[in-house]
Amino acid sequence: MKRHLIKPRADYQKKIEELGFDFHGDYWREEAYYCFSASEIDSLEVATAEAYRMYCDTAAYLIEEKPELLERYLQLPPEVVERIRDSWDRDELSLYGRFDFLIDREGVPRILEFNADTPTSLLEASVIQWQWKEEMFPKADQFNGIHEGLVASWRDIFPEGGAVHFAGSLEDHEDTGTLQYLASTAMEAGCSTRVLDVNDLILNDGRFTDPSGEAVERCFKLYPLDWMVDESPDGCLAEVQWIEPIWKLVMSNKAILSTLFELFPDSPYVLPCYMSRPRQGRFCKKPVFSREGHNVSVVDLREWEEVVRLAETPGDYNRGAYVYQQYVEPVSYEDRYPVIGSWIVGGEPAGMGIRENRTEITDNLSEFVPHIIL
Repeated sequence: MKRHLIKPRADYQKKIEELGFDFHGDYWREEAYYCFSASEIDSLEVATAEAYRMYCDTAAYLIEEKPELLERYLQLPPEVVERIRDSWDRDELSLYGRFDFLIDREGVPRILEFNADTPTSLLEASVIQWQWKEEMFPKADQFNGIHEGLVASWRDIFPEGGAVHFAGSLEDHEDTGTLQYLASTAMEAGCSTRVLDVNDLILNDGRFTDPSGEAVERCFKLYPLDWMVDESPDGCLAEVQWIEPIWKLVMSNKAILSTLFELFPDSPYVLPCYMSRPRQGRFCKKPVFSREGHNVSVVDLREWEEVVRLAETPGDYNRGAYVYQQYVEPVSYEDRYPVIGSWIVGGEPAGMGIRENRTEITDNLSEFVPHIIL
């Protein structure tokens, strides 16, 4: 894995906006790219597949054997836990998810977290960086079968097509662009689609309708399940097939990282992680509910006393429980710290995107940098 500097395309902004990426701002960068060997990509694919297997096994353990932990750690009402079990037992299919890996100094991908419910940075990882590669390095390869995987996954979930609603915050340009892109992949798979603001969903007697009065029976929501639970569990319990399914609540909460380590302590990909404060060591302290690197810090523990090494990032997720995940010193590439976002689509590794930060904690100021395989 190496970082190289390169001259950006003169008209790249126009080209990526024509593909629907009109919310890029300063986030998409073409001044650099990362180059991987085929063997490095093979290792990442193996790690991604194994990570997803371990996450599924951990979710099964919690849902089937330890439902009381879901109520305690995820703070879920019993009726939501019951609905999670029902969704899991019916094997409701998942469309996608994104693992965040840190590649350590030995080249081993270490799991930082799994964005299981509402992962973004999708359009840029899929079609935008592929367009860049085709223009800049047409003979090179790229770990990128995301678009094809999404179309195939929609066909698996809805083999007979039909109507699917897509709901999110249409005031947010990134959410709107992501919804429109995902709706286009569903249409390619034979579904009819309608994109609407999540606040326009109308709930009556356990059923949703859209503003036209049409029943919402199958809905992709770019809106976190944990927010739905906090605002009103009734939405989670409504008679609608959610994409992502409600069992993804178990995977999207960072409390699962401690159970993952408990079940797979010898995995090279799993970092030690604890729900209670360890006695000593260096740890990344993360809220169990958080996004975009908010309220994350790095602390040294000495006889249970915390000494802050990297101050907590800003955010509004500091009112609940935290996990302590063993700190791994990131490798710096020209004063940049990359995180690998490795996509699972339809249960299989599908591609990756790279976000890099100027600090060790990846937050919403990160920048997306493309990659190639040579």
